Amino acid sequence: MIYVVSYLDSRGEPASIKVEAGNKEEARWSSKIPERRITAVREDIVGRLAAAVEFSAPDAKNQAVFMQTLSSALASGRTVHQGIGTLLENSKWLKPKQEKLEACESLSDYLTLLHFDKFSILMARAAEKNGRYAESLRESSKYLLNREKISTDIGSELRLGITYILLGVAFFIIIPMFLGETIEGMMSGAMKLKPNGFTLVLLGLGDVFRNYGFLVIVLVPFLIFYRKVCWRLIKGLPFFSLFHQKRLLDRGTQFLSVYRMLRKSGFVDTDIIYELLESSRGEARDIYGRIYAHLASSEDLSSAFDEEDWDPTIRDGMLVISSVDDNEQARILEAMEATLQLQNIHAARAVSKALSRLGFFLMVASVLAAVLGFYLPLAGAASGGGF
Repeated sequence: MIYVVSYLDSRGEPASIKVEAGNKEEARWSSKIPERRITAVREDIVGRLAAAVEFSAPDAKNQAVFMQTLSSALASGRTVHQGIGTLLENSKWLKPKQEKLEACESLSDYLTLLHFDKFSILMARAAEKNGRYAESLRESSKYLLNREKISTDIGSELRLGITYILLGVAFFIIIPMFLGETIEGMMSGAMKLKPNGFTLVLLGLGDVFRNYGFLVIVLVPFLIFYRKVCWRLIKGLPFFSLFHQKRLLDRGTQFLSVYRMLRKSGFVDTDIIYELLESSRGEARDIYGRIYAHLASSEDLSSAFDEEDWDPTIRDGMLVISSVDDNEQARILEAMEATLQLQNIHAARAVSKALSRLGFFLMVASVLAAVLGFYLPLAGAASGGGF
């Protein structure tokens, strides 16, 4: 993330600089400004939005094709600059600014400029250290294609689930808001509509949405600011636990992909975790920071994976990694990665199914409440001579 550090300069006048860091405390430290002169640290949301508008990230499939083609170009003897230059000429979907392109010195610089996946950037940095560019690029392409396959397999189901939940929430809010005033008018008018239990529910919900709906707008910034605390409180609850499990599987899949490739390239555990730490942001950076501190205290990697942050497949598999030879390690890591990919697909489908069921329930409940709480009393009033 990019943070804006506001401070008082040597003349006592307000000034600010932008710093890339994982959190506010790290931004304070990275700014190299004395703590007593720092007045505020905030996330550069405007800059992030402007960067997203200026140049959006390519989709995973295009990235995978780009990486595979570049791998072939480098394997044939071309330099990184030559390979990138040729591909940019033929890739109309990539339009970086020329002055920024000329400032790139390494493969990771190019991929960062092009907003490629952070895993690809990490693999590029690893290749810069071990010289295995073609192999690293092929692994990056394979990872992106596997992720795209998972996304394709469950994409339609997930979109259906999101559609149901959006419609369900819309029905749940709109029906009480619009019918509530109508019911109140009929109850006090000539028809003398007699309310039942469902009618009172509609009236209550309509009153809440009309008079207290603004609280949602007030609460949204609060929830965003304290999202980490809120998530810790609800992630173990039914329904929300599905999303938590999906996050663990996503994190584990990426970790294994990076760990397997970097181990294959000769990296030791400390260097692998450091690379993951440097390439991560937010919660993932905090997690890798704890693991790195664990290793720095001469502890083994196998005991560094907390139950709260990692799937059992990762925790159980890493316990035996250090006790087997390199060939057995490779087989275990590949088996773990395949297991997590399958679990990831099932978790995504479970999330989609939960969204669909909840959305469908909200729609049915809203329609039933409208029928039983409005149309049924209306029919009773009409048959009783109201109209």
